[in-house]
Amino acid sequence: MSRPGFFFCICPDSNLIKLQIQNILADHNPDDWETRNIWSDDPDLEDKLWQSLNLVNMMGPSRAVVIRKCEAFRDGLWTLLAPALKGFRPGIWPFFCLETAWDKNRPKIPPDLEKQKYYRIAREKKWLWQFPGLTRQNLPRYLHNRTREMGLDFAPGVKERLIQILPLDSHGVNREMEKLDLLAGEHKRVDLHHLDAVDPSINLDIFALMRMLQKGENTAGAWEKIFKDQVSGRDGLFPFLGLLHREARILWHLANNEQNKIFLFPGEKKEKTAMAGRLGREKIALLWNMIMEAEMGVKSGTVLPEQAMENLAANLCRLFRSGQD
Repeated sequence: MSRPGFFFCICPDSNLIKLQIQNILADHNPDDWETRNIWSDDPDLEDKLWQSLNLVNMMGPSRAVVIRKCEAFRDGLWTLLAPALKGFRPGIWPFFCLETAWDKNRPKIPPDLEKQKYYRIAREKKWLWQFPGLTRQNLPRYLHNRTREMGLDFAPGVKERLIQILPLDSHGVNREMEKLDLLAGEHKRVDLHHLDAVDPSINLDIFALMRMLQKGENTAGAWEKIFKDQVSGRDGLFPFLGLLHREARILWHLANNEQNKIFLFPGEKKEKTAMAGRLGREKIALLWNMIMEAEMGVKSGTVLPEQAMENLAANLCRLFRSGQD
């Protein structure tokens, strides 16, 4: 038997699962396989599973059966699958995809699946692939591979900033890289101002917070949400700093009448131009000092991410207090 009888893909990133299955099939005569996708919420799920896992295609190519979001299987379905997985079928290769988010760096395996003999066999024979999805730690490797495939080059420091704001899913990264590829033009070089087109990875409107600070509005609720939902630890702090750096750079260009170096909708540009004028270049430059202080403090180990965020919040409040309307 030159290939596994079945295979488990355990990863919350559906695009990475798709790539993994493609790579696996590529090692086993890829032209010989016809891929059939079955979703766990299909109303005819059980009938389709039985047919796909038991009836061999006598006249056509072999069948790779990709069952998506298997974590949503109803109780007892894993047990019902046992007979179909007991023997090796040369013309049928099942791939079971578990796509739920990991918990504390560990995959969530349905208890009913863990009881099955065929799952124990998969673990013993390494008929499974598991990966937690993209994180700030492994994103640089994925980004390196994508930029090499696309032939893109980066100006100094741009890739480091990009890593801080990219979404942590491969489909989202691919979408943002396609934007940057278009902006890079024929020279295939991504410059800092191109990052304005990147959708931020965290659900946080930094400019709205800055606007509230400048107007002297009560920002307690906003900060509470940031600390609770966005910056829990190192992985949250650096995306926050990346977004703040992005806004600081936009304000700097606007304060210096360099509108041609940024990409903004007209209404958004008008608002940010007004803020840049009220702050002035000196205060905008202080934003960079705050970002560098927080970043270097955490990277050097002299402060914890939570402490760096508290210091940054206090400094931002002081900076904008003198520029209130």
